[in-house]
Formats: sequence, structure tokens, C-alpha cells
Amino acid sequence: MLRRFSSAPYPTDSDSIATRLKEKRGWDCEGCGHHGSTPRRVLTVHHVDYDPSNNHEGNLLVLCQKCHLALQQGNPPHLIRQRQGQLSLEEVNHES
Repeated sequence: MLRRFSSAPYPTDSDSIATRLKEKRGWDCEGCGHHGSTPRRVLTVHHVDYDPSNNHEGNLLVLCQKCHLALQQGNPPHLIRQRQGQLSLEEVNHES
């Protein structure tokens, strides 16, 4: 399921907003836990409400590009699912 994106513009200081957020969140992907931004796995910032003009900290997630794409396709990464109260496959299989 693809989400509709806002046509609102990104703010001119979006790079500094993203860097500050990544620093504050320890340079960790909030989807899979990957640490750091590398050429093979770049950390990005996701707008939960898909509005790039809404840069309130609660509306932003630090995600590697793999988790960012998965979330935008309607398949939230495991750490986000757990935060939302859904069990991971490992937890489901363990409980069986």
C-alpha cells in the first residue's frame, strides 16, 4: 500500500533538522536498529504524516533507506511494529 505524499515543500534548513535529529537519536535506525549512515545504508528522516513541512520532533523518525522504503510501502519495520503494539514474527513463533 503506497501512501499519498504531500506537495508541501521541504524547509530550507531540512538538512540541519535531519542532522540534529540523527544526533539526538544516536545515529540509530528506529526501524531495524542499524547504527550509523554508510554508503550501503544511508540514514534518512521519515515524516510520519507524510508532510515535509511538519518538522515537529514527534512527527519524525530516523530510518535507514531500507526501512524507510518498507514503511512507505505499508510494511513497517520490526522495531516500529513493536512500538505500535504488534508482535514480531520471532515473538509469534516463540509463543506457539
